Amino acid sequence: MGLIEIQKKTEFDDLLKSHQFVLVDASASWCGPCKAISPFFEKHAAENDHLSDKVAFLKFDTDDVPDLAQELGIRSIPTFFLFEGGELVDSLSGANPPRLQQLCQTAVAKAQGS
Repeated sequence: MGLIEIQKKTEFDDLLKSHQFVLVDASASWCGPCKAISPFFEKHAAENDHLSDKVAFLKFDTDDVPDLAQELGIRSIPTFFLFEGGELVDSLSGANPPRLQQLCQTAVAKAQGS
């Protein structure tokens, strides 16, 4: 499955219900820091494809899916979210590779243990 690029809020809602862990990359095509950190997030998605039944790596453009951006309360981009069991458990604003790695590793470690 790898990285899933969503185009509608309903896609997000469905994936949130069907996966134990959901990592979300909220970005925009014009955002320099978003472009810089995006490959890092994509790498984590690819490396953990074997867990795709438990962990979903999602990406969406805040300009293309504004209703989801509003629901998530995004004030700056990039912003990353970690959901567990449909509930928001952690988030990260800004392009911070070490912190993003920690966020991804938390979800993966929990998924492997479940």
